Amino acid sequence: MSKYMQVDIRIISFYEKRFEKRFPNIANLLKRMSHKDLVEREISFYEMADYLETITDNPHTPSDVRDQLGPYAEKIMGLKEIAREHLLGRRLNELDQVLYQMEDQFADLEEVL
Repeated sequence: MSKYMQVDIRIISFYEKRFEKRFPNIANLLKRMSHKDLVEREISFYEMADYLETITDNPHTPSDVRDQLGPYAEKIMGLKEIAREHLLGRRLNELDQVLYQMEDQFADLEEVL
């Protein structure tokens, strides 16, 4: 690596409309589960995956929420792991395809909530 420069490949959020407007049900869930800051910061789905898993695993999460969220959180975390491998391997085309799949899971979750 260069002495004075670094390569930076990262995933950042990009919402054409505010996250809360585009995904109101997910935003409400995050707020109810004490993650209002995530909604305000409009974090990426990639980063949000960890919080969904935390909500699902939290014993204080209502069982109906856990039942709705659980299958999606599991799929999303699986996709995140695949995306992470592509990110680390700098396989950007493959990473992009997995991120599309992750977005689809979040869209499906929005409908279920």
